[in-house]
Amino acid sequence: MPDSMKSEYLSLADIFSYDQNFQDIMLNMLESALEASFQGVMITEAEPGFPIIYVNPAVCEMTGYQRTELLGQSPAMLQGEKTDQAVLADLREKIERGEIFHGKAYNYRKDGSTFMMEWKIVPIRGVGGEIANYLAIQREVPDIQGD
Repeated sequence: MPDSMKSEYLSLADIFSYDQNFQDIMLNMLESALEASFQGVMITEAEPGFPIIYVNPAVCEMTGYQRTELLGQSPAMLQGEKTDQAVLADLREKIERGEIFHGKAYNYRKDGSTFMMEWKIVPIRGVGGEIANYLAIQREVPDIQGD
């Protein structure tokens, strides 16, 4: 690594552009981190319905769905009667403004049971600055409402 890079903070772009071998190592590390995470990770397209293009095993464990059952579907398939519509309205507003969303709401597992999910959604921008995807970090949290 050049001395000029050792003394300053490296952005992820710097790290990924270092060299091909290092890029491969970093890609493998990122994939391992996503796949082994205790937190659910979902990536969607930034188009109508927000089709799911990636879920890690934690999402499958939390929801009871297999990866193949989720891919191509809308995350809305996890919502239902008890899902707070005000939270979803806030989510839509933040997404439309290109902002990060953070909230909690009931979601539904494949077996129909509910769970309280806390999640953060981050817009992922392409080279031209347009939002290309959304990254959602999700976890089940205690239901403090007692429902």
